[in-house]
Amino acid sequence: MNVIHYSADELTALMKQMSLMYDIVRIVDPEGDNEWVLGSSGELRKEDFCPKISDNRKNCSECDSFMACKEGKRVERTEIIDGKIFHIVMFPVDFSLANGSEVRCALECITRIENSEDDVLEIVKDGHRLEIKEDKVMVDPLTGLYNWDGFFYESRAAIDSQPDKEWVVIVYDIMSFKLVNDLFGEDKGDEVLVKVAGLIESKCEEGEVCARLRGDLFAVCIHKDHYDSTFTISASKELPGLINSPQFHLHIQGGVYNVTDKNVMVSAMVDRAHLALSTIKGSSERRMIEFDENLMARLLNEQQIITDFKRALLDREFHMFLQPQVSNKGEVKGAEALVRWIRPDNEIVSPGDFLDVLERTDLITDLDKYIWEEAAKTLASWKGTDKENLYISINISPKDFFYMDVYQFIHDLVDKYDLDKKKLKLEITETILMQDAIKQLALVNRLHDEGFDIEIDDFGKGYSSLSLLKDINADVLKIDKEFLQETQNSKRSEDILGTVIDMSDRLAMRVITEGVETREQLEKMIELGCYMFQGYYFAKPMSLEEFESKWTEIGASFNEEKLA
Repeated sequence: MNVIHYSADELTALMKQMSLMYDIVRIVDPEGDNEWVLGSSGELRKEDFCPKISDNRKNCSECDSFMACKEGKRVERTEIIDGKIFHIVMFPVDFSLANGSEVRCALECITRIENSEDDVLEIVKDGHRLEIKEDKVMVDPLTGLYNWDGFFYESRAAIDSQPDKEWVVIVYDIMSFKLVNDLFGEDKGDEVLVKVAGLIESKCEEGEVCARLRGDLFAVCIHKDHYDSTFTISASKELPGLINSPQFHLHIQGGVYNVTDKNVMVSAMVDRAHLALSTIKGSSERRMIEFDENLMARLLNEQQIITDFKRALLDREFHMFLQPQVSNKGEVKGAEALVRWIRPDNEIVSPGDFLDVLERTDLITDLDKYIWEEAAKTLASWKGTDKENLYISINISPKDFFYMDVYQFIHDLVDKYDLDKKKLKLEITETILMQDAIKQLALVNRLHDEGFDIEIDDFGKGYSSLSLLKDINADVLKIDKEFLQETQNSKRSEDILGTVIDMSDRLAMRVITEGVETREQLEKMIELGCYMFQGYYFAKPMSLEEFESKWTEIGASFNEEKLA
């Protein structure tokens, strides 16, 4: 694997991130007998301990941490110390010391297997399996499934007793489950847990193991030849009516670990499945993800993005790009503000590499505020020019409503740059209304009533519904590009699109079709009654300078008379 170099600040940020997933995270230098741990206030603190978990073991050049450093590869081990069980994963990293020198260290991510000194859980070590005490409670009283201890024991027993079988461990999590208790009460929360438990259990066959590990975290240990798409759970479809709210939908995500080594502890299998799950947690797109050995490397790369972000924001490495929105007459009416990260060496970081990371870590709000202000400054600079009638649409993330006062910030921008509210359009997705729907709906409608144009993005994708259009005062409906692609070969899709456009007309809403890439798509959508478009057929997102120099030319290349 590639060994990543870190500064002290970057290493601190990395350790804080990994501490959310592991019980102990530390950096060790086995050659120098040094260890760095996170202090109570988050600082790195150096200690002169042996890099083993216990300090009663003598350091030596044959230890696993030394081998991880020397060979530059991932190493795993399990230890029993004073009756306590630990699973350790080590990764090599390069670390700059305060004096400027560099050393190769090992990042140790340690999981403590829950037990008491009297109740040692199962572990395979030297060919022997330690057993759980017979009086240990193994059943979750709420759902009737196994609890963590039961899953631990029964999964090991199942794997050992069926040596010819291949196995898969899946860990499930209910997205935003805390909101179920907050919005609908704890009784409804318990009802959801029981129903989800029954749904997951119904998919398991005889000889397989199903458990509620804790809270809203479930797990199954199943035969690999039984693992298929049926284990991708769609709660909104398979548990209809459980949550009676048009704005809140139950979503369940899963992390999958294919058991390649049956002697690995069950807890380590769960750790790996859970680690995979953590990479998509909160995503509205991904439902299942499989663990692979490169996953930690990807997490380290993501941490590099997080570490670089604030510096890059201060250094203005983020640039507003504009993608034109064009009428059927070939006239540019405005543009959507997008973002590109351009490093000092002109390397362009793909939005797909950093936007999801910023969304998951709640840093997206800082980036949004930056781009919104860039859009406002641009609109102000267009006053008195040939571009003064153009608008710019800005995207509002669901996280923005929770980490800032969107209403006040938008109003402050309009006042600061003396803008026409119609020129700064606000683009939202339906997921904004999935959390604290009443509050967010009131805020969005208030902005609309005060003169801002509200655009609903990605309509036709995910869980968009007519109730959304009933409850929200929107001015523009943006038809998702994936939905548009179906119009090339599906009369049914054309009928649906035509109906959506007709409905929008009745609601006095304008329609913008996104993702227009071909002349055929353009002409078909005009035939269906759409007259505003955005997509590569006209132009890719471009820098502000390029947009300002080319905006009058965009769209002029197609036959205006034919499209009219």
